Amino acid sequence: MKKIAIIFFLVIGVLILLRCGNSEKSIKQATYAGSDKCQSCHQHEFSLYSQSDHFHAMDTASESSVLGDFDNSRFIYFGDTSLFYKKNNHYFISTKDSTGQKREFQVSYTFGWRPLQQYLVKFTDGRIQVLPFCWDTRPKAKGGQRWFHLYDKEKIDNKDELFWMGINQNWNYMCADCHTTDFKTNFNAKSDIFNSSWKIGNVSCESCHGPASNHIEWTQHKTAEVYKGFTISLASKKVKWKVDSIKQIAIPESVVMNDSLIETCARCHARATRFSDHYVHGQSLLQTHIPAGVENVNYYIDGQIKEEDYEYGSFLQSKMYATGVTCINCHDAHSMKLKATGNALCTSCHAQEKFEGPQHSFHEMTSAGNQCVNCHMPVTTYMVIDERRDHSIRIPRPDLSLSDNSPNACNKCHSGKTVKWAADNFIKWYGHRQDSSSYIQLKLYISSLNNKSEPAMFTLLSDTRYPAIIRASAMGEFGMITSSRIFSKLVDVLNNDDPLIRLNAIKGLVNYRQQDIVSKLAPLLADKIVTVRMEAMNSIASSYSFLLAEEQQLFKKVMTEYMRVQERMSHRPEGFYNRGILYQATGDIDNAEQLYKTCIRRFPSFGPSYSNLADLYRDQKKETEARTVIDNGLWILPKNAQLHYALGLWFVRNKENKRGISELKIAAELAPADAQMIYGYSIALFSGDQKKQAIELLEKYTARYGNNAAILGALASMYTDLNKKEKATQYIKTRKEVFGY
Repeated sequence: MKKIAIIFFLVIGVLILLRCGNSEKSIKQATYAGSDKCQSCHQHEFSLYSQSDHFHAMDTASESSVLGDFDNSRFIYFGDTSLFYKKNNHYFISTKDSTGQKREFQVSYTFGWRPLQQYLVKFTDGRIQVLPFCWDTRPKAKGGQRWFHLYDKEKIDNKDELFWMGINQNWNYMCADCHTTDFKTNFNAKSDIFNSSWKIGNVSCESCHGPASNHIEWTQHKTAEVYKGFTISLASKKVKWKVDSIKQIAIPESVVMNDSLIETCARCHARATRFSDHYVHGQSLLQTHIPAGVENVNYYIDGQIKEEDYEYGSFLQSKMYATGVTCINCHDAHSMKLKATGNALCTSCHAQEKFEGPQHSFHEMTSAGNQCVNCHMPVTTYMVIDERRDHSIRIPRPDLSLSDNSPNACNKCHSGKTVKWAADNFIKWYGHRQDSSSYIQLKLYISSLNNKSEPAMFTLLSDTRYPAIIRASAMGEFGMITSSRIFSKLVDVLNNDDPLIRLNAIKGLVNYRQQDIVSKLAPLLADKIVTVRMEAMNSIASSYSFLLAEEQQLFKKVMTEYMRVQERMSHRPEGFYNRGILYQATGDIDNAEQLYKTCIRRFPSFGPSYSNLADLYRDQKKETEARTVIDNGLWILPKNAQLHYALGLWFVRNKENKRGISELKIAAELAPADAQMIYGYSIALFSGDQKKQAIELLEKYTARYGNNAAILGALASMYTDLNKKEKATQYIKTRKEVFGY
């Protein structure tokens, strides 16, 4: 599976400055001073930091920073040999470029430190690209000290969207902010050049604490400022802990959250879309980032990590987070290392006599199975060799794996045993634990899209004891499950204090009729959080002409914010495409057309722009122009299902039904899991008097992929036309039970 997600930026904007304790003047004047200024007063902390991965996050390629073997070494990837060598005290790699030709590239920067190091190439247009060859920095005895390819056994050639010189391996956008301090993308759309800048070429002290000039000035006078010249304090909150005499676990006398610290880490330790360079320390993460939800694309149904999640999404699910535990309760803030080794870290809060040993783990004291983290924080390997632990810190549940097909820690170690074997032993040792996993069961019901889904969704949204990120993610991912009471729940949380809840409530509400949601979402055009008001604006864009005058004025203001950020995104196709979508939704067809055309010219391999432009022409009855766009797209993207689908519909509209059915069939075969492709093909078959084949196609889809509202509706309609009322009623009932209509 390809590991880099291509992210479509449907909701982004610019920031609001939040003043956190200091004056507006203080924030505006603060500048970055450099980590060397911190050493004189913070020698111990700086010593720890200088050994950390943050310190080595990035560096100029030099003898002291390069760990890889550039002594005329070579690496063979799918029959192609790349060479690594030094010349005139510089480092070079000879490998293929975007045309498939072998070229010499000078390494400009190192990227990372442990357990692997990557290398960056800077081009004359300011683009910095990430080479696919990594050096395994682990000891040779552990399989290290070797070159490997980032995609290992997956062949990525120069035509692939993940090729190292393409936009999805562009450091300026994809990586830079988390490996430098005060990074500014500075892309010039007119010249198509990056003028990126950064104050410090690694993750420095000020990356987390903020610009230090005011703090340095404060040290001269030491006035009574709360944050000593900074905008925030990252110190642990004062919490009184006590031991629960029954559970034998330390718990706080009262929960004190420190989301400022959590979200400071989340800037880089969350899977998120970053949409603004203008981060202000202490503000909400959602002012500059859109964190990914705990959804089935990146997580298993129970919330365990699947794709890279970078800790934040997992940790917010945990009971630790719910009680006020933060990153620095376990990790030293400066060295990043754990504060204690082995089980000693866990037994600082969990009674050793109860939790360490066979009496709890049912494994020998010195075995791997008796290590807390191996059961409660199992490892998943990314980037071929990078082992990362699941920070949801959950109870291993092999008994649930039997029903939800998610992995479990037991079988990760005992890979030769069956899941049932692990589940039987778990139940024998610990008994049934349904109470501790109720939201997992609810999510399983919800994702099944059957008659249990709506009640489960309502229950999940109604109970605030479940993690906020789980409830928010369900609103966004399963918003297609609709009912009047779920609608009310979504409306109720539009004023929730948590912007992640508000954001995803809007995503859920777009599944209802525009006339029912416009009045609910219009007030959120004035939300203090950028991502929330952007989502609200996009969600009611098609109803712009029906807004009140003052609402239209506010809409335009938010739309301007959105467009400004999209313009800065013009180094990617989404920067044009998303502007086109919004212009089209608000009736500005000319601007939409020009943006789609520009997107196609600049990024000819981006399929959605062809589809949208063809649809725009179709709406204008410009069938000749629509056909030309589709043909041009298929010339470049012959296996694009959406374009074959568009061509099939074009033929049907123009009375060439046989050719239309042929194209729709190709689309359905290229994307068998896409309900839209299957729906369109089945309707064409049914209309072409291939009624049996149409119904078989739809029922086969339902059996394999589950219920879909459009598919169920088509089946009900077809059986009605065939006068099979009992079957039609069955599908009407199922759609009503699952999707609310």
